[in-house]
Amino acid sequence: MKLQDAYAAESNKLGTWALIGYTAPGTKKTADEFSSTVFKYTGGMSEAVELKAEGAKAQTSAWVAEALTALNDCPEKATWSIAVTGATTGVTYENTYSSDDCKPLTPNFENIGTKAAKE
Repeated sequence: MKLQDAYAAESNKLGTWALIGYTAPGTKKTADEFSSTVFKYTGGMSEAVELKAEGAKAQTSAWVAEALTALNDCPEKATWSIAVTGATTGVTYENTYSSDDCKPLTPNFENIGTKAAKE
């Protein structure tokens, strides 16, 4: 997020992993996919996106980690993802778990971003 924030401040755009200088854990498969023995990491942005004053659109799947195996109660293929929204007023992040059973594995992940509390 710090890399994305810095890139946005300097270029007035949201950037892909390559543009912001991010390297995910594991072995590089493509520019936007890395894999370890436990997770596959992917980035869903294919190009830079201009920041807009109004009507900013979230870049869903800007960062996704997918479990390659079951991890305790967390099922195989469960995902952790971050959507990024870039506006001229700032960049916001929203985290999502595909399964609440995965929360104990990454307790700090829930604190990433500005997602509103569930009602």
